[in-house]
Amino acid sequence: MLKSCCKTNMLQHWSENMDDKITFTITRRKLTELIMALVALFFAGGALASILKYLWPATSAKGDAAEIKIANADEVPTGSARKFMFNGKAAVLLHMPAGFRAFGSVCTHLGCISYWKEDEGILFCPCHLGKFDPNTGAVISGPPPSPLPAIDIVVKEGAVYALKWKDPAYVRTISFYAGAA
Repeated sequence: MLKSCCKTNMLQHWSENMDDKITFTITRRKLTELIMALVALFFAGGALASILKYLWPATSAKGDAAEIKIANADEVPTGSARKFMFNGKAAVLLHMPAGFRAFGSVCTHLGCISYWKEDEGILFCPCHLGKFDPNTGAVISGPPPSPLPAIDIVVKEGAVYALKWKDPAYVRTISFYAGAA
């Protein structure tokens, strides 16, 4: 008898609590403040990320100690080319009769990507018809003001590796290679 009395009391207490509803009303002002706070938080996060990236740059951007495998030597037959990325810039590996050569393939004129034109045996920039020597990267004809930057490469264990820019000071002077040296 006592047990049923307490049970009834407890149920009565819960039912009283069920009447206490939690109401959450939001006004347009509160909603606007909430949205503005989220937008401000978004921009603050972007600014913080930029500052952190400036203070701790990626180590691969240094470019001095990079050894990037470009291809196996037998994958690039004599007279052909292979595109690759070096220090964040487009580059090209050429297999000439005298051996392998590698150059940055961003044209020094307006930053277009030059490519190997096998029928003419040159590196060709399609934007303004710039032509580069495949052995030295020197300008043969067209508007490019300076040669393509050369990349030191090494062939070991049957593979070709890119090591570093041959002349990092020269690479720093070319505006389209900013940050690559």
